[in-house]
Amino acid sequence: MSEENEGKSKKCLHCGNYEGYYTKGLCRFESIKKGRCQMLDKIVDYNFSCENWKSSYRRFYFRKKVATRALYEILMDISAIRQILQESEDEGKMLK
Repeated sequence: MSEENEGKSKKCLHCGNYEGYYTKGLCRFESIKKGRCQMLDKIVDYNFSCENWKSSYRRFYFRKKVATRALYEILMDISAIRQILQESEDEGKMLK
């Protein structure tokens, strides 16, 4: 892998040691594109990269948790629709 590609994929923004800084806006928090590197113990730019880069497992687990929750809600919606259709079908059989 070339140095250029390696630098693109291993930015501090995606590092497990990086904690981004935010400012409070009117409706949401805004990134200031700087954060603290736990390994270097200093403030770094979000696109900085170094040899201490490591995968961000907590981001993976957070996304997995969000996806699992969304799938569960979809499953509950489908189950409710199935129940409504089943009850409607049962009422139709009773009327005949």
